[in-house]
Amino acid sequence: MPHSRPDPQTPAPAKPNGRGLIRNLVLALLGAATISLALAPTAAGATNWESIDRLRLLLKRAGVQVVQRDCGQRGLQGLYNHGSDTIVICRVHNSPQAVWNTLAHEATHRMQACRGGAITDSTYHRSMAQSLARRSPEDLASLRLYPARERAGELEARYTAQLPPSQVIQLFERYCG
Repeated sequence: MPHSRPDPQTPAPAKPNGRGLIRNLVLALLGAATISLALAPTAAGATNWESIDRLRLLLKRAGVQVVQRDCGQRGLQGLYNHGSDTIVICRVHNSPQAVWNTLAHEATHRMQACRGGAITDSTYHRSMAQSLARRSPEDLASLRLYPARERAGELEARYTAQLPPSQVIQLFERYCG
């Protein structure tokens, strides 16, 4: 599923150089365990390139190809293509946290594919939406862009992307490991 937000302030894509190219190759990661109902207050500040690389390697071991591209569609940050088992990270990110958010989001869609549906019980969705509303209201608002049948999966992906990397990795190992 594509990962986008309404009216994003997307910076111009960075041109890869020596360090940028290495970081571009590090784009991906995801995890497993049980999704907690409250987001950890340090989740946003805890992400670094090392966590991204760790998730990317897990995805690769699971057969997922992670690539970076210029995506062209305004607001598109990434997508998971189930048919080709590929995660695309668009060249619109300006920080490791932004890369992590998209990678974890798209990896959640891979977890949903591994499980054959939702990775959380629907009784938790209201609490997840409330938590997301406090932590990232723009992510919650963007759910309206999707058809009703896709909103629960997108809610899971947006919520999971806000979790600390260790929890995302545990989730990925649980559902796809």
